[in-house]
Amino acid sequence: MGITKHGLMKNLAMLAMGLLLCGQTSAAWFEAQGQALISQGDRQAAKKLATEEAIRQALMFAGASVQSVQVLTNGLLQEDRLQINAAGEVNDLQLVDERWHDDYVTVRIRADIFPRAAQCAAAEFKKNLVTTYFPLAHRQQAQDGQIHSLTDVAPRQLQQQMSALSERVAIGRIEPYTVRWDRANVLSQAPSLARQTRAQFILAAVITDVSLTRTIPSSLAFWKSEEALREFAMDVFVVDGMNGALLLEKNYHTQAQWDFDRFAQIDVSSEVFWGSEYGKAISRLYTNVVEDVEHTLVCQPATGRVLAVTGNQLQVSIGRAHGIRPGDELTLYKTSEVVDPQGMTFLQYNLYPAKVKVVSASVDSATVEVTDGGLLSNIQPNDFVAKR
Repeated sequence: MGITKHGLMKNLAMLAMGLLLCGQTSAAWFEAQGQALISQGDRQAAKKLATEEAIRQALMFAGASVQSVQVLTNGLLQEDRLQINAAGEVNDLQLVDERWHDDYVTVRIRADIFPRAAQCAAAEFKKNLVTTYFPLAHRQQAQDGQIHSLTDVAPRQLQQQMSALSERVAIGRIEPYTVRWDRANVLSQAPSLARQTRAQFILAAVITDVSLTRTIPSSLAFWKSEEALREFAMDVFVVDGMNGALLLEKNYHTQAQWDFDRFAQIDVSSEVFWGSEYGKAISRLYTNVVEDVEHTLVCQPATGRVLAVTGNQLQVSIGRAHGIRPGDELTLYKTSEVVDPQGMTFLQYNLYPAKVKVVSASVDSATVEVTDGGLLSNIQPNDFVAKR
């Protein structure tokens, strides 16, 4: 049975996947198939997308990490068979087959995958992020198509895609306003947003480019239609709101054919938009964002603030959503900035000698008390607590 173009356009890069496990005890061969549309006759780009999707699905199914998908894809396309360091998660990668159709390509790969066990205790719980609407750095670029509402639709779409792709990270809350995020503002405003929302991690993003280039055919090629190419770029920052540490700073960029008339007003929340070449390009870019955020946060410890001190008990701003359970032992600390003789500023962690144990936990807070009959002295609201 053939695959229709409409069926392909409804998803990012549709895939049909078969898995072949060859009975190995230490690793397994996984065979996966990916498909991608051929856009504007660019067969090489289509093959790369299909290969990338096949590798990603094989890795995710096997429980391996996915942060090296693009490197693996490029290496495989150059070699057709990629021998990789046996100590890693992928020992061998083969391009088994490629089939070209009128407007799409099918690629099948085979990978010898050795999933590594989680390298940190913090990997066991989901990391929740808070974000805001994504401001448009150049609002005039949104005039063509009237796509200004990407400001609030784009974070919701990323939230949905993160939920579908990752079990380890999630956007738990989107604040309904924009912030003029740049590097300086991220470092100054993210901790404030974290305190307001009781969140540990802040995702700040700015849509930096949605410019559109239309190419009008010459009078000698009057039978050709106008072509339009639109950019999509965004700066993404991930900050630990507890200590203000900048964990991720990256620019993402893509471009795709713009399928809409110059006088159309586009509903950017519609399936028509997200099923277009441009919408699917943004979705593929979002996949890379999700992978990078997960890789950045997977081993970050759950950290919260002390909300209140009552006798020998504390209320803290982390709970079940952060992987906290009754009986867990937590570490208390405070931070301060110190300046060395050369004028360099460092963040100093001052640990309290007493450990505390979780007595009860709600979704986003917990009650803890000191272990072994110790005393909670000098503990103040806004001190920190962490599960490590």
